[in-house]
Amino acid sequence: MSTSGPCEVVTMASLLTKVIGMMLAFVIDPESAVSSSPCAQVRVPANTVHLGSSISATCILSDGCPLAQGRDVRVEWRLNGRHLPAGRPANQSARSYDVVVPSFTDARGDLICCVRTGTECQEVAGVTVQAGYLPSPPRNLSCVTNLTRPCTLTCEWTPGPDSLLPTAYTLHTEIRHLRTERKTYTLPEGVHTYTIPRVDFALFVETRISVAATNALGQTSSEALLLDPMENAQFDPPEVLQVWAEPQRPGCLKMQWKLSDHQAWVVNVAVNISLRATDNQHWTSAMKRMQNPFVPETVEQCGLLHGTEYRAQARVSYPPGPWSAWSKPLEGTTPDRAPTGRLTTWLKVLGEPSGMRSALLFWKPSDQFRANGRNVSYHVLLKWPPDRRHDVLCDTVHGHCAFSLPPGATRVCITASNSAGESVPMWVPAYRHTALDPVSGLSISPTGDNSLLVSWVAPNSTALVGFTVEWSPLSESGLISLSFGVAAKSESSFLITDEIEPYQPYKISVYSRYDEGIGAPRTVEAYTLEKAPSEAPQLQATVIRHTSVELTWDDIPLEHRNGIVSYTIYYWNEEDQAEAVRIKPTNRRLILKDLKPLSMYKVLIQASTDGGSRNGTVLTFKTEETDFWDIMMSAFLIGILLLLPISVASVVCFKKRKRLKMRLWPVVPDPANSSIRDWKDAGMLQKDSHRKQDIHEASPVNLSWFNLMDIPEKEDSEAEESCQPGSQKGGDTGHCPEVHPSPGGDPSPRDSVPYVTVVFTSPYRSQAQGPPQGYLRSESTQPLLGDEPSSPTPSQEGGAESGSFPECGGELCAHKGGCVSWGDFPMLGALEIHNADPLY
Repeated sequence: MSTSGPCEVVTMASLLTKVIGMMLAFVIDPESAVSSSPCAQVRVPANTVHLGSSISATCILSDGCPLAQGRDVRVEWRLNGRHLPAGRPANQSARSYDVVVPSFTDARGDLICCVRTGTECQEVAGVTVQAGYLPSPPRNLSCVTNLTRPCTLTCEWTPGPDSLLPTAYTLHTEIRHLRTERKTYTLPEGVHTYTIPRVDFALFVETRISVAATNALGQTSSEALLLDPMENAQFDPPEVLQVWAEPQRPGCLKMQWKLSDHQAWVVNVAVNISLRATDNQHWTSAMKRMQNPFVPETVEQCGLLHGTEYRAQARVSYPPGPWSAWSKPLEGTTPDRAPTGRLTTWLKVLGEPSGMRSALLFWKPSDQFRANGRNVSYHVLLKWPPDRRHDVLCDTVHGHCAFSLPPGATRVCITASNSAGESVPMWVPAYRHTALDPVSGLSISPTGDNSLLVSWVAPNSTALVGFTVEWSPLSESGLISLSFGVAAKSESSFLITDEIEPYQPYKISVYSRYDEGIGAPRTVEAYTLEKAPSEAPQLQATVIRHTSVELTWDDIPLEHRNGIVSYTIYYWNEEDQAEAVRIKPTNRRLILKDLKPLSMYKVLIQASTDGGSRNGTVLTFKTEETDFWDIMMSAFLIGILLLLPISVASVVCFKKRKRLKMRLWPVVPDPANSSIRDWKDAGMLQKDSHRKQDIHEASPVNLSWFNLMDIPEKEDSEAEESCQPGSQKGGDTGHCPEVHPSPGGDPSPRDSVPYVTVVFTSPYRSQAQGPPQGYLRSESTQPLLGDEPSSPTPSQEGGAESGSFPECGGELCAHKGGCVSWGDFPMLGALEIHNADPLY
């Protein structure tokens, strides 16, 4: 025991020392510690594998490893800190342990072998494994020869996708001359271009060039490039010496150029000449081969615009090599020529045709117009018959003109001129009619930030010849800001693209054009793009009352509207009861009504466009207290409103009282106090008929009602005796009517009431000419003068004369065979018709 104890202690101390040293070494440099660990080593078939492939590893414990002495060993594997399933011992006696990773998906992985000791696992060895792909072949290999001293050949290429592994590139050249010369150039990592010095290549000799990519998994090469370095030469930009025009060669320019001094020895060089008008973006190009490199070359380009300034430049190449950069441009101008073509015109005439009229004429070049010069001016003339002098209305270099047209002028003439001459005159009619049928359905829709589409419906007219669309920014004034365009009569839309900016208002008008005049304009405002107004208006409470307030505000400045503005007023009281009122865009005043007296209110105005809204500041106000005079005024107004219809009705009744009285209370004539008492018999009426022709006829039927009551007894007896047989008063007794007893059984006439109705079927003054009159028995239930029948109708009168009752002495015959004595009607007996007025 004594001998084994110290040895055991020494052994444990040495083991602890070794383990601590090994752990410190691994922490400082894990790879070197593991690889140099005397305890174990890890073996793999290769340290670089294809990504995703399987890999196997073996951990071999050494005999002197203190972790494996005198105990069973349990080995575990870890990959980048992840635990791997424990592998079976490959050879327990040799202490060899294997592990297989079925798919290695990490670009770089540390595979560690650990020995389990209790609760801890001691790392004893490990190895680093890299994974990636075979490098992709380089692409787009190209080489360019630089003839500038020093002369070089530069090649460049595009690498393939990243292989996840370090990749090296090498450039291989093979010069096929009298003898083949091969060279290889190794490039630093990450460099994909290489410049070959002049000593390693030959001009005018075919050369084969390729690039190889190499990493730990293998090597790939690009497609070989066969080229003549001279055919791939990149020249310096040539030098343009001068550009000029010859007067006898209109529309042509000549340009002189040369190669750079370093490349003047090259022959058979191609040159590309390009010219562009300074106010145009279109280039005109020409190609030519240079023959003598030692003499500056001259190139002529024709077919150019007259009187136009051009910018000329050149570039060169050795076909089929690349072009050089463009030379510095140089300007030249072609000779002038008189303007040709037509102008597009638009004439607006204001005023009456009979007097002096003001006119605005606008024009612009059409597609066929050619100014043929730099300084072009325009002349507007009023041409008269040959015996009169032509009047010059205006001379200008602009595209518009304002002038006055004298009476009788029907057209004006416009010409364009430059230093070479004047164009053919173009006539513009001055129409007398300027308010013909307009277009309808005008609408504007933006098609972009800088364009507007104008649409309309054409009027139905066979005399229509076209349309004119004019537009101008509302923020600018004057003729110079107005633009226009024309459309054919078959078109119903026009796209505006000239000088249109977003957030700016434009006034757009469309005119219809006819054979003999211009239609009335239709105008709208439009924006291509809208946004919230830049500022909001300020509200002002101008008049505050106890139940209302008047609000006013100024319009937003035009440049700050940013769209078509509409307004909304929001207001709320102390109880946060809010209301909103939308206002027409043209209104700048609003009266809020039905407010509470002596209350605080807050009001806010919001300015809105299709692109957004902006709120103004909040205005606070307090309504006034109800005033006594306001109450009195209100009561006074209500009283006036009530009295007004009563007053009007009273005035009307007073003025129309007679007619109203006749409507409500018809006048019943009193026979005793009327003109009826003066009636005459039919014979006297006929005598006086010649004096009655000027009297207007009354209504077709004239009625008078008479109640003959309270007849004195004496008169009744006399009336009775007049109809007794043998009486002298009655005349012919054979014509007296028979008196029958009354319905009550008393035949005495004294107990009955004489009651009769006299009917007049024509005016009093024309009884002789009208149909015969008669009388009707009353419908009264009172006793009458016997059961006498009613008066006969005109068809029953037999031989009686028209217009009167036949007389029988002092009696009236009511029908054949009987008469009634006037004594029976004492009041009627006194009625006569003389010069009485007609009854109505």
